[in-house]
Amino acid sequence: MKQLQELLQSTETIQKINALQEHAAKEIFSWPAYSGKDRLKRGIRKYLLKQAVPPMDRYSWPNALLAGGLSQVQKVTRDSGSAEALKKYFDRWIRKGMPLYYVDNAANGIPLLDLYESTGEEKYLEAASRIAAFLKEHKKDEYENLLYRRKDATHIYADTVGLTAPFLCRYGILRKEDALVKLGVIQIVHFLDHGMDEKTGLPYHGFDSATGMKYGCVGWGRAVGWLMMGIAEALACLPEQTPQFPFMQGHLQRLTRAVMEYQRQDGSFSWLIPATGGHADTSATAMIACAVLTGIRRGCLEDEWTEQVKAAAEFLLSCMKDGKVEQCSAECMAFSEYPQRYGSYPWGDGPTLKLFAALEDVE
Repeated sequence: MKQLQELLQSTETIQKINALQEHAAKEIFSWPAYSGKDRLKRGIRKYLLKQAVPPMDRYSWPNALLAGGLSQVQKVTRDSGSAEALKKYFDRWIRKGMPLYYVDNAANGIPLLDLYESTGEEKYLEAASRIAAFLKEHKKDEYENLLYRRKDATHIYADTVGLTAPFLCRYGILRKEDALVKLGVIQIVHFLDHGMDEKTGLPYHGFDSATGMKYGCVGWGRAVGWLMMGIAEALACLPEQTPQFPFMQGHLQRLTRAVMEYQRQDGSFSWLIPATGGHADTSATAMIACAVLTGIRRGCLEDEWTEQVKAAAEFLLSCMKDGKVEQCSAECMAFSEYPQRYGSYPWGDGPTLKLFAALEDVE
C-alpha cells in the first residue's frame, strides 16, 4: 500500500492525471467528432439512398465512460472543474429532451445518480428516472435479458451487463423499486449461466438465449471488462442479504483469478485476454482494474489483488501522453469484429481516469 501511495503522490503521476482530467472534460462534449466528409456521407445515405443512419448521439457509452471518470474525480477530490463539466454535460442532455436510442445511453445512469447525490438537485434524479423507465420498457427476450439492439431477437452481449446492471440495482434500491433491482440482477446471473467458457473461466462476447450458441472470442478484453465492472459495481450497492449475492460474488472471485492468470509482465492485459503475445489494450486494462478495485473495496475480493491493480495503473501511466491514454483498441462493430487499430479513445480515457481517482480513495 505504501508503494501505491508513492505512485499516486509522484509529481509525474499528478501531472499526467490532471492533464487527463482536463482532456476528458473537453472530450465529453466533442465525441464523436464528425468531419464535413462524414456529415456528407450521412446525408447521402439518409436522403438519397434512403438508408437507416444511426443518430448523432453525444450521450452514448463512450461519453458516459468519460462522465464516469469525471464523476469519480469529483467524488474523491471535490474537483470543481469535473463538477462543472458534468453539470454542463447533463444539463444539455436534459434541455434536448434526453433522447434515449439504445441501452448504451443507460451508462449515463450511475454518474447521474452521483450528481444528484452531490448536488441534491431533483432534475438529475428525474433524468435517472427516465433512463430507468426506458430500460423497463426496452425490448427483452423471454428470459428478461435486455437486448443490446432491438433488431436482435435473442443475441445477448456482455456489454449490456456493464451498461445497465449497476444502474438498475442502485436506482432500484434508492427508489425502493424491487422490480428494477431484480432486472439488474437478471442481466448478471443469466450471462454467468450462459455466456461463460467452462475451460478457461472467461466469458464469450455473448450468446444466443434461444439456441444457447455462444458468440465472439473467448476473453475479448472489453467484454471481460464490461462483465467484471457490471458484477463488481452491482455488488457494491446490493445488500449482502440479496439471494443472488453469494452466486455473483463467487463468480467474480473465480473470474478475477482466471483473468489475472493472463496479466502481462508490464501490468497490462491484451485486447484478447489469453493472447498474451498480442497487442496490449489500455481500455481492457483500465476496466478490469476498476472492477477488481471495486470488488476489493466492497470486501468481495481479497486485498492481495491490490498489487495487480497497482501494476495495471503503472502500465496505464506509461501510456499517457498529452492528456490522452494511448494503446487503446478501436471500437468493436459486432461479435468477432475487433479492428486491430490502436490509439486514444474515450473508452480508454474514461476508465483510466476513474481508476486513478478511485485509487486516491484507497486507505
